[in-house]
Amino acid sequence: MARFLVLMMVMAVPLCADPVGDSAQGALIYAQSCARCHRDVAQLDLASATPENLMLFLTRHRTRSDQGSDQDRADLVAYLLPQAPTQELSE
Repeated sequence: MARFLVLMMVMAVPLCADPVGDSAQGALIYAQSCARCHRDVAQLDLASATPENLMLFLTRHRTRSDQGSDQDRADLVAYLLPQAPTQELSE
């Protein structure tokens, strides 16, 4: 029984962590691979985007060039999400 519990705990631990995005690198990737179709980042509707759903979108998004690595997508997320307008709380 103890071996089973240890095995279950080991299986619950992710084998590798999600990559941490670099917004400066994401800006380069956007300029080289995305801007030709999507133009200005400020015009993208990212108000409701979360890191998870944006990463999923980027994974499935068809591009004219290679989709890139997980790190490339993490860099794009780090660059794009700060561009989303923040909603201020009103009293």
